[in-house]
Amino acid sequence: MDKAVHLGAWFLLGCIASSFVAWLGALHPALFRVMWVIYIMSFAALALALVTDDAVRPFLKLSEPDYYALLIAIASAIVLGGMLSWLIGG
Repeated sequence: MDKAVHLGAWFLLGCIASSFVAWLGALHPALFRVMWVIYIMSFAALALALVTDDAVRPFLKLSEPDYYALLIAIASAIVLGGMLSWLIGG
């Protein structure tokens, strides 16, 4: 149960960080470009992690299902955080 609460807290932190970045992008037109750069770099890092999974996974000492679950959780936290800020009207 401790591990589930710990991982849930990290997931919520990712959602909060993503919604903060989206909120900053909606706050000022100059920050809108910065927001897109952060999102593009995040998705590029996720794509690179997906392509280099055979090299990265042993370094992190994760099993294959855990590694892909981590990638899915990061991607969904980024998407959910940005969507939440967009839905609220920011």
